[in-house]
Amino acid sequence: MKAAGRREPPLVHLAVALLFLFLLLFLALPVGRLVLSALGDNASGHSTFALLLANPLYLDSLIGSLAASAGAALLAAMLALPPAWTLWRLQWQPPLAVQLLGFMPLFVPPFMLSLSLQSLLGRGGGLGFWLAGRIDLDPSQWGLAGLIVIEAIHYAPLLLSLVVLSTAPLARDAGIAAHLGDGWARLTRRVFLPLGMPGLAFGMAITFLKTLDDLATPLSLGLTNLIAPLAYFRVGTHGAGDLVAAALALVLIAVSMLAWTLGAGRMRQIPMTWNGTHLRPDAARPGQQHLAATLLAAVAGFTALCYSGMVVTAFAGVWSHTLWPESWGLQHFAAALATESASFINTLRYCGTAALIDVVIGLAIAYVLRRAPARRELRLTQGVAGLLGVPGVALAITYLQCVDSGIAIPFDATGVLLALAFALRGLPFALPACSYALRGLPDAHLDAARLSGASTFLIAWRIVLPALAFGLVVAFLISFGIAAVDLSSAMLLIPSETEAPAAYTIYLNMQTSTGRGTGSALAVLAIAAVAIVLTATAALIARRDPGAAAPRSEHGAPP
Repeated sequence: MKAAGRREPPLVHLAVALLFLFLLLFLALPVGRLVLSALGDNASGHSTFALLLANPLYLDSLIGSLAASAGAALLAAMLALPPAWTLWRLQWQPPLAVQLLGFMPLFVPPFMLSLSLQSLLGRGGGLGFWLAGRIDLDPSQWGLAGLIVIEAIHYAPLLLSLVVLSTAPLARDAGIAAHLGDGWARLTRRVFLPLGMPGLAFGMAITFLKTLDDLATPLSLGLTNLIAPLAYFRVGTHGAGDLVAAALALVLIAVSMLAWTLGAGRMRQIPMTWNGTHLRPDAARPGQQHLAATLLAAVAGFTALCYSGMVVTAFAGVWSHTLWPESWGLQHFAAALATESASFINTLRYCGTAALIDVVIGLAIAYVLRRAPARRELRLTQGVAGLLGVPGVALAITYLQCVDSGIAIPFDATGVLLALAFALRGLPFALPACSYALRGLPDAHLDAARLSGASTFLIAWRIVLPALAFGLVVAFLISFGIAAVDLSSAMLLIPSETEAPAAYTIYLNMQTSTGRGTGSALAVLAIAAVAIVLTATAALIARRDPGAAAPRSEHGAPP
């Protein structure tokens, strides 16, 4: 229990200093320099922002980016709410493995869905070829609407899982109230929407921020008149010191932080934790269980259909202007493993380094949160969560400008900077897993070991490390997965295509007609690996703590 006025251990101050130093060196100072650069005058003596606002191209790109991000968030919510309400109405909670699979959009880049739909609905083959002359379904011809639809379909399962997790604790109580005569319309207004709004707001905020910062998906659709692609092209054309690129990066940061701040109020009262009582398997009647399972199967089937173009391309031999491939085989998988194995090593290097940084800093922050007063705990948690509002494109530009300006940094942008960018953006996701790991630390065993005279090393080796191991591995995997799909930073910070991580290698391959099969094979392998890891994690969590298989109501209290 956190006692007021209790003197904090030296480790708490050390952890706070570590976090402060990390954020100062790799976020505050680079962003501060970016602000000074963006607000300064260019060679002609005019303000960079004045020139930016005077050019209709940049104003149109800002409006288009906001429209695409907001549209994707709203459409994803519209897709997620009906099945979430139906599951709540049926009082059926999916198994933990199914719930975790709903978080796959965080570990799979949306450009894979874009290229899959182009293979399936494009004019060169599949349904698009069959419907040629009657209707054009090629997503690359949809313009901004195509980006909105693709991002919404990609992130809708995430919103569905978040709303289900938020509303499941009181589903059975709502069913009892309905049985006693309360109407479902009133229960929806008074119970479902207030419970589901925090999770829905978080999912919509993530969708908005990810869409705003997305580089690969708009470029795969041929959309360049958006803020992030324009900043990317400005750096590629005029160099890292371009003032317009700095101004565009600052606009991205301002819009992202504003969006995150507006959505933060809805996220403060998420009424769920991951340990405690949950819906019993028999809470729903057999007919309700079958109906709910059918609904989930339909959602999963629709998602699988959207990705089927990529799967067919991976197994296809020759597929050009026909409904189905003319031949099938595994040659694309063989080519992917033979020629692109270096991308897996690069992924392990960049993302593994970022994940290690996140685990160390996340564990330090979790330790501080465990011992800090409630007010400081809230401020620190909100500060770390605010890192979600830092776009990868803007962060990469800040690092490149620091290197380009001659600031004495003991490394360049060939690896360490990319790992640091990954670590900053993955820390908000790693922190909850580190906190989960610390909650499993047996305080009674630690006190008994200290009283028995055991050494600090022995206590750490025999008690602390085994208790924290599983949670820290989960934190490592989460941070690794988040970093592995962060193309916005990778596309700007990698020194050459030969040093690209797997996600960027997939993108580069799928941009060419000759490499699309190899890229699709790599994408199938990556998605399969993510699904296996999530399923295995769910099984281990259920085995270690059966009560953690579902959230528990805390009567509106924050977790």
